[in-house]
Amino acid sequence: MSLPQLTSPEFVTKVPSTGKEITYRPFLVREEKILLMALEGGDEKEISKAITNILTSCILSDVKIDELATFDVEFLFLKLRGKSVGEVIELKLAHSDPDSKCKHRTEVEINLDEINVVGDISDGKIQLNDELGIKLRYAGINDVDKIDSKSTEQIYDLVVQCVDYIYDTENVYEDFTKKEMSDWLEQLSTAQFQKITNFFESSPKLSHTIEWTCPECGEKDTIVLEGMQSFFM
Repeated sequence: MSLPQLTSPEFVTKVPSTGKEITYRPFLVREEKILLMALEGGDEKEISKAITNILTSCILSDVKIDELATFDVEFLFLKLRGKSVGEVIELKLAHSDPDSKCKHRTEVEINLDEINVVGDISDGKIQLNDELGIKLRYAGINDVDKIDSKSTEQIYDLVVQCVDYIYDTENVYEDFTKKEMSDWLEQLSTAQFQKITNFFESSPKLSHTIEWTCPECGEKDTIVLEGMQSFFM
């Protein structure tokens, strides 16, 4: 006799960058095992790959994970983790001042449902002058995985990867090679290129502010957690 089939509950949330409503289910033991193995290995690219695979399996709507912004992926995985393991997580926080004499780590509970993406979401269109503009997209998890360091060259490469098209008053230019785009960007003025880098620097992010009072010394403290990994440190 075959064993009974188990059914999973379904939940609904919205993709932050698009507002699109999606349906998802909690991850299962076999999927959690993949994540835990990646976490044990400590390789960031393997962790990203595991998260991408789990989201692909658990999101029931038609969504391409590798086309989502990084903050979308982080938000959706946090939602998924909450419904799979529990919405409340416990962190042990040290004082934000590294020179503090008190070394006590305070236990603080966070409800994952209260964590949101912070920042204005842009359409990615940047006007470089009166006639010329560029359309950018936010970096996705695959784009970030290609960056091994924050060197000027690699950040420049990231910009090239995230250009959708160039436009002027008459045409849209979207048929180009990476080499052609790289050469084109090098012709911009410093002020024009700064507009482009500002787009990425001001990108929305998963963020949550925690305020607590240390039970050891009585001092009040505040910390801002940003990015998915901050919530599981």
